[in-house]
Amino acid sequence: MQENSLRKMKDADFLYKKIVAMSSSFFIDNTIGEVERFREEANLLLNGIKGTDAVIGIFDHLNYTPVLEVGEKEFWGELPEVSQAERMIQIMSLLEKDYLTFFTDSVKWFTGVLEEIPFEQRTNIQIFHCGIRYRLLDDKPICLFSKGSPIHYDESRKFNYTFNYVQNINHLFKKNFRYYWIRISHGENSEYVHTFHSQDKLHSNKDLLSVREKEILKLIADDNDTKEIAEKLFISVNTVGNHRSKMIDKLGVRDTTALVQMAKMTGMI
Repeated sequence: MQENSLRKMKDADFLYKKIVAMSSSFFIDNTIGEVERFREEANLLLNGIKGTDAVIGIFDHLNYTPVLEVGEKEFWGELPEVSQAERMIQIMSLLEKDYLTFFTDSVKWFTGVLEEIPFEQRTNIQIFHCGIRYRLLDDKPICLFSKGSPIHYDESRKFNYTFNYVQNINHLFKKNFRYYWIRISHGENSEYVHTFHSQDKLHSNKDLLSVREKEILKLIADDNDTKEIAEKLFISVNTVGNHRSKMIDKLGVRDTTALVQMAKMTGMI
């Protein structure tokens, strides 16, 4: 199971990078160009990554609706045909009851953060959402991860559209973790961070993981065991274990393997 999960993450990362590169060539000024050719190429890429429970597309933040989706039927299941304007209402209807305020809370926070970012820092923006739970019509559980990147900036470095990669990460999260978190990074080297955790609903300019936690997690990712990490950082074995447990609890992941995966997927390490 662990090997299968790692393969899925590698496939997803490959897919995301390919689609991001492709999406920029189909974006003309402030409109989407050659939509059908984009859809065809995206479908070919998605079909080439078997077993990746994902949907990719372009989202219009001005009208708050997806303008292009690829893989949506396989991801969301067979839903009734609705207009583009009604699409987000349809998706919202699948939210589990603990997440009914997700869209209002997250959009309010997200727009506030964007207004705070000064012009010179409005580069390399990456937007991550993790842990939002849906229940499909066939009762399949979805625990959502999404990664969004603006694909057009105006003269003020503001944007209307993002390219979004969405994946079901239900296999990585604890079933009893009923929160979600959001992370935005920006700046030339992604050095600026804003986070939101639904458990306390506080906006922070600090990352979800501390500098020390990231230091330990990088060593875990490099295949160091607990004793080796303790020796390298001149701390006790118990301290390493406590940091690992706190990171798992904070992000809501199932185990250390999932912790490393989520931290990499969201740019924390």
